[in-house]
Amino acid sequence: MSIETPASSSGFGSYNRDDNRRRFNGRDNGFGVANGPGGEKAIPHNPEAEEAVIGSLLIDRDTVIKIAPILRPADFFSEERSAIYEAILDLYELRTPGDLITLRDELKRRGKLGEGEGQVKIANLFKMMQITPSPIHVEHYAKIVLRYAIMRRLIGAGAQVTALGFDEQLETQEMIDQAQQLIYGVVQEGVKREAIKVGSILEEYFDRLAFLQEHKGEIIGVPSGYVDLDKITGGFQPSDLVILAARPATGKTSLALGFAYNVSMKYQRPVAVFSLEMSREQLVQRMLAMETGVDSHRLRTGYIDEQEWDRVSRAFGNLATAPLYIDDSAGISILEMRSRARRLHAEYGIEMLIIDYLQLMAGSRTENRVQEVSEISRSLKGLARELNIPVICLSQLSRAVESRTSHVPQLSDLRESGCLTGDTLVYLPDSGTYQRIDSLIGQSNFNVLALNENTWQLEPRPVLKAFATGLKPVFEITTRLGRKIKATANHKFVTISGWQRLDELQPGLHLALPRRLPEPLLNKGEMSEAELGLLGHLIGDGCTLPRHSVQYTTNDPTLAETVANLATEIFGDAVAPRIQQERKWYQVYLSASYRLTHGVRNPVASWLDKMGIFGLRSYEKYVPEVVFAQSTEKIALFLRHLWATDGSIHLGEGVKHYANIYYASSSQQLARNVQSLLLRLEITAKLSRRSQAGKGRDQYHIIVSGKADIERFLKLVGGIGQNKTVHHAAIAEYLGEKVANTNRDVLPREVWRKMVVPAMQTAGITTRQMQAGLGNAYCGTGLYKQNLSRERAAKLAQVVNSEELNKLAQSDIYWDEIISIEPAGEAEVYDLTVEEWHSFVANDVIVHNSIEQDADIVMFIYREEMYNPETEKKNLAEIHIAKHRNGPTGVVPLFFHSKTTRFADCEPYRQAPR
Repeated sequence: MSIETPASSSGFGSYNRDDNRRRFNGRDNGFGVANGPGGEKAIPHNPEAEEAVIGSLLIDRDTVIKIAPILRPADFFSEERSAIYEAILDLYELRTPGDLITLRDELKRRGKLGEGEGQVKIANLFKMMQITPSPIHVEHYAKIVLRYAIMRRLIGAGAQVTALGFDEQLETQEMIDQAQQLIYGVVQEGVKREAIKVGSILEEYFDRLAFLQEHKGEIIGVPSGYVDLDKITGGFQPSDLVILAARPATGKTSLALGFAYNVSMKYQRPVAVFSLEMSREQLVQRMLAMETGVDSHRLRTGYIDEQEWDRVSRAFGNLATAPLYIDDSAGISILEMRSRARRLHAEYGIEMLIIDYLQLMAGSRTENRVQEVSEISRSLKGLARELNIPVICLSQLSRAVESRTSHVPQLSDLRESGCLTGDTLVYLPDSGTYQRIDSLIGQSNFNVLALNENTWQLEPRPVLKAFATGLKPVFEITTRLGRKIKATANHKFVTISGWQRLDELQPGLHLALPRRLPEPLLNKGEMSEAELGLLGHLIGDGCTLPRHSVQYTTNDPTLAETVANLATEIFGDAVAPRIQQERKWYQVYLSASYRLTHGVRNPVASWLDKMGIFGLRSYEKYVPEVVFAQSTEKIALFLRHLWATDGSIHLGEGVKHYANIYYASSSQQLARNVQSLLLRLEITAKLSRRSQAGKGRDQYHIIVSGKADIERFLKLVGGIGQNKTVHHAAIAEYLGEKVANTNRDVLPREVWRKMVVPAMQTAGITTRQMQAGLGNAYCGTGLYKQNLSRERAAKLAQVVNSEELNKLAQSDIYWDEIISIEPAGEAEVYDLTVEEWHSFVANDVIVHNSIEQDADIVMFIYREEMYNPETEKKNLAEIHIAKHRNGPTGVVPLFFHSKTTRFADCEPYRQAPR
């Protein structure tokens, strides 16, 4: 084997497709790396094997079938050969001949032909074909390339582990966990790949489906040992996170031990148990009771007769052979547990992991228990996927179970799960509309808008379940923009420090709100421009009451003509618009052109009635749902006509000019509708309540401020009518000369300490260097007290090389300050279970859902005799499968032996899954 010696370079780094030519200098690293000529260590790679792979593919294009599952473009050290291989793969997927002419054309199209580094040279293609011994051995060549790719990744992982050793900010266990993950990732490289084309996945699934068909009725996963439970679950499946929850003293530890006993004793499959509550002696004592049937109390006290002693002796021998591993370390952290679980999996091949229990585990962030539990939940799901085994985690239920008439557990009873009042409006991105959360009960598989915390973008995600959680005390949060939402004390909201419970929030903190809402994915009924225009005018200045003429009032004759023309365009000869001047006002009467008798209505009234907005007084008005379902352009048009009524577009006079853009209404609901519609246009407006000092109902103003939002408003909405058109132009000219100086759409000052300073430490940048990079005069750490504009944050992200800060600067999030948190009495409350991102937009605020979102299966234990000693269901336990991501839910009855704390199948009470 010959190895090319690369050009000189230095510095540690991971190796990937975009960075696979980085080198390191052996003299400076201090870790005993042998030096080559000139003091450099060559990066492991085999150019001959890489060329032989490409040559084989050029000689016989069908050889790609053999190596495509093995090799990726990123596995090539040479950028040139990587580009060739990627092009060949793509041509094959398109069923296009991979001959030299086609390949050359494809590489040219991609801009990969040329003389620069990483560019493909045609002469090299012929060379690779000529030096290839035979395409028959292409798999052997591919495995050589893969071996060296893994070596490079191992070097990259080693460099990252070295960097961890120098990071004084990390806790010891966190450092060890990250190091193990890096090495374990390299070990699994041959098994775990990145994105796989769906065709390959379908091939694998077809094989699995054929196997399942041949073995239908058999348990394919890890069996629990309980017949009816396994019928519903098919056994606990690899990578599943299973939550087993119950109130104290219900028997959740006993049932989990039953799983461990059955799997390890009956099926001889390795199981690990982490017990944070009970000692290993106590666990063994319980398992002896299960094996022998001897009362656990007598096992604990030693009152065992001679006959029982024989059974106990035999049980010792049986249990001793079980592949069961127990760790009873109290207060273990999730990082330590992951580390130990990896070792158990590597050494003993454990096939199931049981943890008792969730609330006793410590996370990495001890200052916030809600964040901590959520982090633990996500980490356990990640561990299940990483080891590809089922992880069963026990959890306590909240006391809410005892407070209800029915004591059967619900998903909302999982601790750390908060809830929202029934009038909370959930945004549905498919339709672009809002729906009360209490009206979603019983529905599933509809989308909400969730926050992807990896990208800080809002994405549609399906709701798995909507459910009620009972009557609970609630609190109302009000933000500076005027957003309001009512939730229980334990409901979580997004802050710059992560998810926090409501009872941990305080005025001055910033919450995450959407900066924009997407256009609807589904068409719920297209409205014409004329319909939207007339609707805007009538909602604003129309009188549409029963037993009253349908009419519109304005002081602008051009608007009066506009309304009359719109009505004619929509209803044709069915209406006879009439404009009548009364002092300074113009009344537009939209009368029917035919006689109105019993059962025959004005067409305008019927049209408004279908949308649910006929007969409303000014303080009752709102925007009908169908408007929210329209495109962005049509919503802008609707707002343009609505703004012509009670809206203001005005440039103030005097020494200090100011742009005054707002919409006013005595209807709070209408004002909030307008605020939400502006969000569809990516305009963040403020709602303000204004007293009329005894002259009438309070007014609600929707105010557009800040140069960026005003300019966007003028561009998309703008003004119509004589007065507003003049001021529209004046404001545009005025703002054109001004520099934006907003303090609204900013990143909270906490990002300096949370993101910027750590990034500076990693990059070795001083505060003085950072401020110079921003173009600032040095001002010490005083800069850290300032909020960051998005533009400045994006520039700062480049200076300190922080991808996290850059994502935040480009995010879909508006950080709004909390103004107040007030008690709001008791109310019926509700929650959603959202797939993957466990959050949703409600009342235009981003909120969390319950902690069970990470689980694939959620099971509850319910024993009637705990609440009703006279029940006929003594010794009967019901296992409620409340969530099953990939299968049915149902209720499984088990017999509970209280003296031995053992669960057993209960034949007479079997119940089919639903």
